[in-house]
Amino acid sequence: VHFRLVENLFHLIRNAPGSTHIMAVVDGQLNRTVSRILSILHMQVSELYPKYGSIVFDNIAELKRKDLIPVSKMGRTPKSKFTPDMTLIELLHIRGIKIRIVPIATPAIAFERSVCGGQYTFAPYLAARYAADYQVMMFIDGDTAMIEGSQTLQQVLWNRFFSRNGSKCAGHRLRLIEQYVKPEFDSVQKVLECTHDLSADPEKWKYAMENCHLKEGHIAARTDSIYAFSVHHPDTLTAYVPRGIEDCISHGNKENDRYFLKESEFVQLHLRDRERKPECACFLNASQ
Repeated sequence: VHFRLVENLFHLIRNAPGSTHIMAVVDGQLNRTVSRILSILHMQVSELYPKYGSIVFDNIAELKRKDLIPVSKMGRTPKSKFTPDMTLIELLHIRGIKIRIVPIATPAIAFERSVCGGQYTFAPYLAARYAADYQVMMFIDGDTAMIEGSQTLQQVLWNRFFSRNGSKCAGHRLRLIEQYVKPEFDSVQKVLECTHDLSADPEKWKYAMENCHLKEGHIAARTDSIYAFSVHHPDTLTAYVPRGIEDCISHGNKENDRYFLKESEFVQLHLRDRERKPECACFLNASQ
């Protein structure tokens, strides 16, 4: 189980109601993984999110509507008592979110000996296996926070892929913004504070967008169009792409607003425990 799972879920509960999250697990680790996931799911929201649970998930009627709960709500004054409290599994049920754990018999190292072997091995398999069940699939790292503009993730993806004025692209890439989490900030509450601190400060946000897009982001793709779901690249073949749909990957992967999701739509904050650039870190002023 990824050590940032709880923080990752917090934002997806806010901005991706009705979504399904698929986790690949080597079968020898299945029982241990399921046991850990179940223990997290049956924890109280107030225990997992002692500060932000009572602020963001306090309105049952709002939760049931499955509308966007904006990141700005994290800035409200916390309540002294979280009423009604609930378990994480109850909260996920209210928001229509499912978690699917898929055991895989062969470990990733049998296919690829690299730190990212699990990504590049399991992601294409899961996409091929479950493509018929979904219209759009996406890959995101466990240590990322999905931060929205003004719509839910489903609304953004629907508009991009299927609306009359959509992009007509087989896939899209997210912007991946680095935010190093120092050891002293490595807790659920501090990591959530980091995402709120950045998103609530226009100067910091602008600096991060311009200076901290250091690596390729991950992808979302139409399931009727992809040949291989390759984590950073939605690979296509002409025979697999419906009429009127294009590959859209820009030459040299140069950033543009057709292929890349815009900052006003969705951004991935990469909450790493390793530093790539000193000024791309939690709780720094834009001038630091």
